[in-house]
Amino acid sequence: MKAVKLLVSAAIISIGFTSCENNKLPDETITSLQLVKDELEIRALAEKFSDAANRKDGDLFQSLWAKDAVWKIGPPINVEFKGKETMGASVTKMLGLWDFFVQLSGPAVITVNGDNATARFYVNEIARKADDKSGNYNLSMYEDELIKENGKWVFLKRTYHTIYQEAPDYKGLIQQLPPLK
Repeated sequence: MKAVKLLVSAAIISIGFTSCENNKLPDETITSLQLVKDELEIRALAEKFSDAANRKDGDLFQSLWAKDAVWKIGPPINVEFKGKETMGASVTKMLGLWDFFVQLSGPAVITVNGDNATARFYVNEIARKADDKSGNYNLSMYEDELIKENGKWVFLKRTYHTIYQEAPDYKGLIQQLPPLK
């Protein structure tokens, strides 16, 4: 969040108050800066989603969702979770099947319309099962509906679409992530 505020402040400074009458920004500039801020906050939300999944942090994961949220994982898994209160336990149970799981959030297309937004995030996932050590490699896309609740962007609906999936053998060494400071 500090980075977002810093970036917006830098944008305001770069516009230059001296070029504006009475040192007041034009409405179009304020609207543009708000769109930039919203997009940065939505990107940060998707990155927190990946971080929470990678660390199997159910509390952080649950905090990213709206009260009546829906998380849908399409084929080949085909599962759906409903309600913010179920999200944390769902992700820790599901990811508990893996020795390790890493999701990297990539390119995104975001459209903001007031306190509502849609987005598409492309993700890369790699994991290894705890029981038989078989691997999982996915290239996927999240299709998102977001809302701003209490001034904070959250997921209202997140639908996972697998683009490519493979089950290679991952026999390498696993190192646990360090605890957060």
